[in-house]
Amino acid sequence: MRRRVLTAMLLAMLLAGVSRADDDTRIAVVVHPSRQTVLSSEILTQIYLRRRRFWDDGAPIVPLNLAAGTPLRRTFSRLVLGQGEDRLAEYWNREYFHGVLPPATLASTRAIVRYVASDPNAIGYVPIDEVDASVRVVLSLP
Repeated sequence: MRRRVLTAMLLAMLLAGVSRADDDTRIAVVVHPSRQTVLSSEILTQIYLRRRRFWDDGAPIVPLNLAAGTPLRRTFSRLVLGQGEDRLAEYWNREYFHGVLPPATLASTRAIVRYVASDPNAIGYVPIDEVDASVRVVLSLP
C-alpha cells in the first residue's frame, strides 16, 4: 500500500514537472512560405475561433489544431484564445449549430509542419525548435 502511494506521488511530481516544461515551450505560428502575411495575436484569435475565415487575398484559411488534451494545445489555447478546453468545447458546440466547424485536428506537430508546407492556405502552431525551411514563422508566442 505504501509503495503505491509513493509511486503515485512520484508520478504526480513527474507530471507536474512536464507541464511546467511545456509552459516554457516557445510556440511558432507557421504558414506556407509563399504566404506573405503579418499576424497579430488578435488576428490569430479570430482565425482560431473561425471569426476570420479568409486571407487578405480571398483564399480560405485552413487553421490546424493538435488533439484536445495535448500540452501544446492547452498552452496555445490559454495564450491565444484565453480559454481552457472545457470552455472551448462549449463554444464549438454553440458554433456548430451556426454551421461553423472548429479547426481541423492533426495528430502531431510533424503532421502540422508537413500539412502547412503543402497547403498555402494552412496555418498551424508547433514548438519553435521544430520549425524548418518548409514553413514560415509569422508569430512567436512566449
